[in-house]
Formats: sequence, structure tokens, C-alpha cells
Amino acid sequence: MTRLCAKMLWLAALPLLLFGCAEMNVKEVDYAQGRPVPESAHPKPIRFSRLRFLLPPGTEVGLESGLGLGLGRLCSWQNYPVNRRVFNSKLESEWIQNTFATALEANGYDVVENIDADFRPEDEIERAEYLVSARVKDVDLDVCHRGPDAFLSWFTGNPGTKGKLYAQIDWSVYDALHRTVVYKTSTEGYTERGYPNLEGLELLFYDAFEMAAHNLAADKDFYELIVEGKPPQQEQREHRNKQNFESTPHKFDAREAVDLQGKSLSRQPLPKHIEDVRKANVMIQKMGHGSGVFLTKEGHILTNQHVVGDATRMRIITKGKQHKLVAEVLRVDKVRDVALLKLEEVPENLEIETLPIRTEKLTISEDVYAMGNPIDYRALQDSVTKGIVSAHRVYKEEAVHLPFIQADVDIHGGNSGGALLDEYGNLVGISVSGVSYLGSGYSSGLNFFIPIAEALRALDITIDGYDAPDYPLSREEREEDDPEESYEAPIALVE
Repeated sequence: MTRLCAKMLWLAALPLLLFGCAEMNVKEVDYAQGRPVPESAHPKPIRFSRLRFLLPPGTEVGLESGLGLGLGRLCSWQNYPVNRRVFNSKLESEWIQNTFATALEANGYDVVENIDADFRPEDEIERAEYLVSARVKDVDLDVCHRGPDAFLSWFTGNPGTKGKLYAQIDWSVYDALHRTVVYKTSTEGYTERGYPNLEGLELLFYDAFEMAAHNLAADKDFYELIVEGKPPQQEQREHRNKQNFESTPHKFDAREAVDLQGKSLSRQPLPKHIEDVRKANVMIQKMGHGSGVFLTKEGHILTNQHVVGDATRMRIITKGKQHKLVAEVLRVDKVRDVALLKLEEVPENLEIETLPIRTEKLTISEDVYAMGNPIDYRALQDSVTKGIVSAHRVYKEEAVHLPFIQADVDIHGGNSGGALLDEYGNLVGISVSGVSYLGSGYSSGLNFFIPIAEALRALDITIDGYDAPDYPLSREEREEDDPEESYEAPIALVE
């Protein structure tokens, strides 16, 4: 009789155990009024960088309800504090990135490297002009967790987590062209899920983060910066003389005629005027870095397409880091892997050095020099290395016949797009790729360069009004070329 009474008391108390959860006061916020980007606008490309948690160690972010009965956990009046580390192993960076991209793209922003960017992702990354990072400043949650083996599951329903979550996100916007943070702001997000899910905690955070990202898109200063090219009010004074924000996608006509003035070939040994020659070298930066060479006094720059990717603007550093400028990408040829840039502004105190151009075929074994910015751009800018011409090669694939100069002059990641010079400092080609030693990333002495005539022709650049001659083979010679002289595509260097 006593045992029967105990069971009846347990069943009578069960509703209190199941439905008597104490609730935590979680701040509720809503979606801000949208500020959609017009279809006619040209927002600057942005890229999500990363999410970090700024909560101090030991911080409790809320309460989790549940009663341990040995057979599972039921919602009850018992509440367990939740530590900030609960999110460390649950949130996936890919889904955070996708959530940000979805929210911003839904408002008309141009987000690069989103989850759908499956084709040529390395080019897609380089398009970004602004990077956006997120930091979780505050989290409040009140959740109920039911284990998959919950006792009396016909009372408790499906296993999983349900509840409410609030998040405050601090945003930082980084200008990749000028290497500086240009805007900071904070937005909030909130969500509530009334049905349990085995990934309920993660879904709660993703939903709150999505609201916070939408509210960033609706932020007036953020909108004006990315869409209209206006620096935020608090940054205008600092950046008034440093940045040239454009509201149009292109400053120059991409098909503008570029005709180089033919300079007499140098016959002075390179060591005697190397410092003047090095003024023609530039470093090209965005997410990574590469090299380039000045072609005109107006600021036209030649480099590789794989250095600029799909970007429309790149950061330019001149010799000795004397000038930090911005150049627009005028045109590219992905097959020949060349690109033409032009400085948006040429400072009066910038001394641009252009080099004589030698389009004739180089002799095997003659000395050549490579100029560029290998590996560590902070320490190794404006490096010059020496070697010899090893061979002339032609890369063949179906109807494509691409000549290359093979040389043993050392080049490394960061040299891409840099000048190849003959022994007198005449421009004869640009660095493009190399074979690393046993996968180490260091040059094995098998390096390849695009002949300068090929690079100019691919970009519709003339010399004194004339196209550069074929190099190193005429069209008829290419068709009859010995198959043994061809080789497979060279291994690209890391920019």
C-alpha cells in the first residue's frame, strides 16, 4: 500500500517536473528595418573574415534546464549555469560564414568567398576590398535540453534543445586596400525555438547571428561605406587625405589604348644602374602579395592575372615602401596569365622608372635577373636574383600554344608578376611559375617566365603604335614545333 501511494505521489508531481521550468529573462530584439541595395548600385566586394568570442574566461552565458534521472534529462525547475565554452566545439566556421553571406546577400551586398563560390575560389577571394570580422560581446540563453533516452518520452516529446538566445555582436570593417580598420559598430540578434532539436543550441546561435548580420546590413554608416563609398562620419577626418572612395565600379576605361614609348635598349651592365632599375618594381597586395613592373609614367603596371584574381582594385607599394597607393585592374588575360593595372592617382613626388623593352628571343645561357618581392614582403621587398636562360618551352593544350622562358634564376612565392631582365636591365619577361624542391615551396631552379612580347600582345599593349612581334616562334613554327619541346603546365607559385 505504501509503495502504491508513493507511485501515485510521483505521478501527481510529474507535471511539475515536466512543465515547471524556471525561466531566465532573455533580452528580446527584432530585425531592423531593411536598407536594400539598389540593383543599379555597385557595392564594394566584402568578405567575412572570422568569428571570435570576447567573453572572459569563466563567464556564464545563461541557464540550461533539465533533471538528471539516469535515463535522460527532463525539463524541471532545476537550472544549470552554462559556461561560454559550450559553443567552442559546436559552431562550424563554414556555417557562420554562410549565415553572414546569406544575410548580406539578401540585402543586395556583394559577398565574396561564400559557400557557393566553388569555381576559381582563389580569384574570388582577391575581389574583396573590405573584410568583416565579428566578435561575440554578450550572450544570454535559456534553454531546455532533453536527452535522447529521456524517461517517459511520451510526456517530454522529441529529444534535443529548445529555448531562447540573445547575442550582441561587435563588427570591425577592414579596408584591404589601405590596410586599416575603417569602421566599427555593434548589432544584436535574438531567436526563440519552441521545438527541440538535437542541434538546437547551434541553430539558436546561427539564427541570432543571422539577425545581427541583417542589422549590420541595415546600419546606415555601413551601408554608406560599402554601397556609396562614403567613410563613416567618425572616420572622415582621419581618412580624408588618405583614401579615394569611388561610387562607380571603374575609374578608367578598361579598353583605353596603351602605347609604350620605345626606349633605346640599354647597353650598360645592370650593376651600374641597378638602383634606377629597381624603381620600376612594385609590390601588389590584397589578401596575399605579388610583384609587378611599371610600364608607363602614367602608372600602368604589368603583373600576373593570378596575382589580382577577380579583383577590380589592388594595393600598390613602391620601392622602399615610399608610397602606398591604389591601382585599378584595367584588363586581364587568364589564359596567358597577365594583367594590366593603372594607379588611380600618381603622386607628384613619385618617381616612376620605366624600362627599355627587348622583344627578341633570348639566347640560351645568357644572363638574366629576376626582380620582385619573394616570400616575406616585409623583409624581402625589391629583391634581385641572377641566373641564366635554360631553354625555351611551349605549353600546348589543344589549340593553345603558350611560349615560356625557362631559367634557373631563383624566384619564390611573391615573385609572381615581377620583371625578368637581361644583363643590361632591359625588360624581357615576367615571372609566372616554378617547380618547388620536393614540395618544400622553395625554388628548384626550374622556373618559368612569360616573354614580354607575349604579355603585351595579350593585353593589347603596343610599342610606338605597333604590336609586339611573335616570341619566340611564329605561328607557322608553332604548328610545326617538335613535340619534345613542349611540356605540361608549370606549377604555379604561391603569391
